[in-house]
Amino acid sequence: MKTGRGILRPWARAVLTVAFSAAPLTAAAAAQDTAPQVSCYQRAMDGGLDDSMATQLCRGARSASPADCFLRVQDEGSLSQSQSVQLCQFTAPDEDPAGCYIQARQQTFSEPSRVMQLCQPAQLYCPGFVN
Repeated sequence: MKTGRGILRPWARAVLTVAFSAAPLTAAAAAQDTAPQVSCYQRAMDGGLDDSMATQLCRGARSASPADCFLRVQDEGSLSQSQSVQLCQFTAPDEDPAGCYIQARQQTFSEPSRVMQLCQPAQLYCPGFVN
């Protein structure tokens, strides 16, 4: 009796071909599905922020915008890391607190802490259970 070793049935060969050809697409799709907090955190860490500060910066992030803001303000150079985190935390993709800060610093002589208050994004809070 023949066991059929080394010979794949036509349907099995088709299944294996489809499975192996789809594997790279699955990996690429998984890379695109990275949580926004994770991509923010990775970008902040790559930019030199320590673990604790990167976590604070990217907590609740809806995109990598807080990290982009942080890196831009750090390049400008007038704020400490903790001040940059404070300015950029909660930044949404449609906001530009770094641009606001840089522009306000160039056009006014206000103290950096005042300019930070002016340019910080609004923090939206979800109310707790209401009766």
